[in-house]
Amino acid sequence: MSNSASSTLRRRGTGGLSMLPWFLLALLATPALTRAEFLQPVDVTVTNGEDIKTALIDGQGLDDGALGSPDSIHTTSGGEMWSAIGSIRAEAVFDLGKLVDLTKVYLWNYNAPNDTDRGMKDIQILVSPDSNPATAKFSGIATLALTEGGATAQALDVVGTDVRLVKIRNTSNWGNGYAIGLAEVRFGSGTIVGKVPAVSITGLKDGDTVPLGSEFSLAATVTDKDSNLSRVEFFDGTTKLGETNKAPYSLSLKSLTQGDHTLRVVATDASNFKAFASVDVSVREIIPGTVIQIDDNRDIGTKTNQIRYSGTWNLAPGNANDPRFLNNDHYADQAGAFFEVKFVGVKIDVFATVASHHGTGNATIDGGTKYTINYKAAQRGEQKLVWSSPLLPNREHILRVTVAGNGVVTADRFDVTQSDTPSDERASVKKWDPAPNNFTLELEDLGNSRVDTNTVVLRIDGAMVPTTITKTNLITTLVYVPAVNFAPGSQHPFQVNAKDVLGNAISVQASFTVPSPPFPLTGLGEPPATAGNWSVRQVWNAGRADAVVTGVGIAQSANAAGFAGKRLDVASALINFNFTTSPGNSGYFSEDAPFPAETEILPTADWVTVGRARVHVPTSGDWTLGVHSDDGFALRFAGHPFASVAGNGTIDADYPEYLSFATGTADSNTRGVLKDLSAGDYVVEFVHFNRVGGAALEIYAAPGNFEADGDTDTWALIGSPDGLQLVAESVPLAPFSLGPIQVTGTTVTIDFDSAKPGGHHTLVESADLKTWTPNAQATFVTTGGSRVRATAQSSGAARYYRVLIAP
Repeated sequence: MSNSASSTLRRRGTGGLSMLPWFLLALLATPALTRAEFLQPVDVTVTNGEDIKTALIDGQGLDDGALGSPDSIHTTSGGEMWSAIGSIRAEAVFDLGKLVDLTKVYLWNYNAPNDTDRGMKDIQILVSPDSNPATAKFSGIATLALTEGGATAQALDVVGTDVRLVKIRNTSNWGNGYAIGLAEVRFGSGTIVGKVPAVSITGLKDGDTVPLGSEFSLAATVTDKDSNLSRVEFFDGTTKLGETNKAPYSLSLKSLTQGDHTLRVVATDASNFKAFASVDVSVREIIPGTVIQIDDNRDIGTKTNQIRYSGTWNLAPGNANDPRFLNNDHYADQAGAFFEVKFVGVKIDVFATVASHHGTGNATIDGGTKYTINYKAAQRGEQKLVWSSPLLPNREHILRVTVAGNGVVTADRFDVTQSDTPSDERASVKKWDPAPNNFTLELEDLGNSRVDTNTVVLRIDGAMVPTTITKTNLITTLVYVPAVNFAPGSQHPFQVNAKDVLGNAISVQASFTVPSPPFPLTGLGEPPATAGNWSVRQVWNAGRADAVVTGVGIAQSANAAGFAGKRLDVASALINFNFTTSPGNSGYFSEDAPFPAETEILPTADWVTVGRARVHVPTSGDWTLGVHSDDGFALRFAGHPFASVAGNGTIDADYPEYLSFATGTADSNTRGVLKDLSAGDYVVEFVHFNRVGGAALEIYAAPGNFEADGDTDTWALIGSPDGLQLVAESVPLAPFSLGPIQVTGTTVTIDFDSAKPGGHHTLVESADLKTWTPNAQATFVTTGGSRVRATAQSSGAARYYRVLIAP
């Protein structure tokens, strides 16, 4: 076995072979190999990046050239590697020139400096005895995980018999971006006793749509030359659906949930040799009628079945192999930009590109209910179903999708269902709109069907709630104001019931999600600030930082149990940093300082800076706060909303205490005005991220109302002698709400609500309420919202407990 396979076995310990991945089980069952040969492919076919595909097999970039060896070193020059731009869904098929028993795959991953994130991460190995890649039938033999970058080969053990063509199918990259690459590929052969089965799925192909609620068959053809087939198993993702050991090899499926599914068939023989085949399908609600498709680029205009753009939208073209609809899409990341699709039909489905640096959009039909469309995903994907409208009256409609400003939003393909069925002309719920401090819902009259306001009842979370009801022309508006603000990000089921003046029932049962701020109101877990200093934390080696949303995730991970990245906490008099290794725009002020973690060999990519300070405002009136950053940032001035913003950043519509520029930039250059600010002390918190290359950050302020840096000469860095001064944070008792306490054997669990669920907690215990001792073995985990669970071991004697929460 390779070193990587051996380390996997060691990590999994001695719990038995049943815990090993199936492809490693197959290796353990393989007899000793003989006649090993190191193979250079004679040809390669790729689905993208055709012009540089030969870099995969010609030895270009290897220190010993041509055939090379398992110990060859590859250069870091990107010009001597293969890459596919536009999608990570790329495949490469290698022709070995002869039939062999395949035992090894040697991969040199993409390792160009600052671009190792485009290297392959998770792959499938499929093989065929055929010689023509265009007509060959492939069967999978392994699913493997690669490491990022590196100048040496990753040696991967596989078991395949009668192999001439080897397909490497990529399923993820290290950066979640739109490119994938490899540097070089070689193979190893030997003698394998026995034959590996072959599997191919019949009746379904990648990208097929399955109607929600329908019944269909997952069927496969299985070839077993040894005639010792043991079983054929069927999977939906990792969930086993069933198995058989007799032909025909099929399983009837029904009631698959709506969304994307990877269906898989795995054949195992008596020698524990395995093969698989998989197919990606989409389960969708299908409404009877004719489906037409509207494209983001082909169908631009203001007529029916066309799309109109407002704001800055960019066309991202691709080549003929690009998996986006008609090989391109449009994208925007500035808050307020929107597109409108005018259509006639009863339903519209939105298909778009998703990725880690993407954000959310707000969708409405005819100005009605505001739905949130999520374009963010752990891995990039194209033509993904991101939203489906409810069933609509059969008439003309306008879909509007507005960029929220927390990441990229894309426009690609829209499927419209047209029907000959006439509409039911009745008053209806037109829209609902949640906010942190209220919930607003509108009903709209239609013709003679007019809402009777005396019959309207609203229930939230199963309970009837009081509402203020007004009616203006055709619109009846309900407003509910909760006694305590909704928790950010919380979900609430609701139901509205009413009647029209004709006695017809009007009702909707659904749920709403309360908007969330760019980062939690409780902060990001950094230590409290001290007099004269910001509290600054830097976090790295914890994931890709390509937007505020991923930067916040990295910052929060630093407080989680088992954190494997790096973290540094320091005090800093000023926020005026520039990355020494790769300077960014130095902004308004000179004499930049290095980022604090540069003393710890801060990497050139993917890190975040978070901080907080208590700022003393000496005089009441208007104040303007400025931020220059490379890349993006989010900042909160707790206790007072921003009234206006100038430059590149935006004010959060639901939480106006926040300024942000949510995506990558060379200089976010933002100024927010705090109007009629009272003198006093205020907490300022921020998060800043660096994806790659240049990085810089400065935070400053001036009394007055200004739009540009050149509008005044009174700017001063916060914390400087002539700027706003920094005072020590007081440490108030955090709000605390006790939940269930359970004792099971010697284990005690305590559930409670914390003001900082992601912060640092300590459990202390006492036998007499006088002497308190920390329980060093206690663990804390968040269980949703502000709820935290403490778990500790009890001695069995009576004990009193306290939870201490760091500010």
